[in-house]
Amino acid sequence: MMFTTLRERAMRNILIATDLSAPSDRALDRALLLAKTCGARLFVLHVLEQQEHTEVFDRQELNATQQLQTYLAARGQGCDAQVKIVTGQAPKTILEQAETLEAGLIVIGLHQITPDDPSRFNKSTAWKVLHAASCPVLLVRQPAFQPYRKLAVGFDFSGFSEAALRLALTFNPESIDVIHAYHVPFEGFLYGADTHQEVHGQSEQDLLRSIEAVMQPLEAAAGGQPVRLTPMLCQGEAVPVFWQVCTEQRTELLAIGTHGRSGLSHALFGSVAESLLRNPPCDVVAVKTSPAASDSPT
Repeated sequence: MMFTTLRERAMRNILIATDLSAPSDRALDRALLLAKTCGARLFVLHVLEQQEHTEVFDRQELNATQQLQTYLAARGQGCDAQVKIVTGQAPKTILEQAETLEAGLIVIGLHQITPDDPSRFNKSTAWKVLHAASCPVLLVRQPAFQPYRKLAVGFDFSGFSEAALRLALTFNPESIDVIHAYHVPFEGFLYGADTHQEVHGQSEQDLLRSIEAVMQPLEAAAGGQPVRLTPMLCQGEAVPVFWQVCTEQRTELLAIGTHGRSGLSHALFGSVAESLLRNPPCDVVAVKTSPAASDSPT
């Protein structure tokens, strides 16, 4: 399926939160690429733990500023970037700065979570920001060598997955795989291939209608280049399906929608989204923007 979309619809302000670690360097590289691609302004935030302004603190602040400015001078040519060193608790400060700066996207580096301590993610800054952010949050896992070209969207026919598809389009990809994982109800009591084909056929029709409903309003006012959308119906549980498809298709970014007005609800985030965000197959961006609010994340 080929659609033409408004490629210029993109986030105006991007906030990258860095703790000066290697994962944060990958996130900063990705944020620089996104800012250049979207023509956005980039705010590079480093949060220092709240403490009295001693000589040691002043030295930490100066070192962080110099380190980030040196990094931007080397890799941020042509990018409108500003370094911000702020004192406070990291999750709260990141969220406050995102609101103040009217960020359309928060970018955070994903730290490795060891299999013997999966609960560590739930205590992390990334989790706390994801849980409370009002704008999309991008978790960066992979090194950023080039702009995102191949994306995927987890699609469950909700308004939030439609918002995820709209968000995916703002990254200017060449192609998007729209993945819907389905199961056959009471499969153990049903026999024959006809039943499976009927469920698959109905899911396929629903998926195509949903994609067209999202794309047609954008296409009607379009002036950009075409993007290829591929509906992908896969029988099975969502997390293994997303992992398999993203691995096989070499997906660079997976977009998922999350339910709940006040954050990531346990019903979705406690299972599918949490699993994907804790151990994603690629970079992942989460959005809970209501589709009625806007066609863009800003």
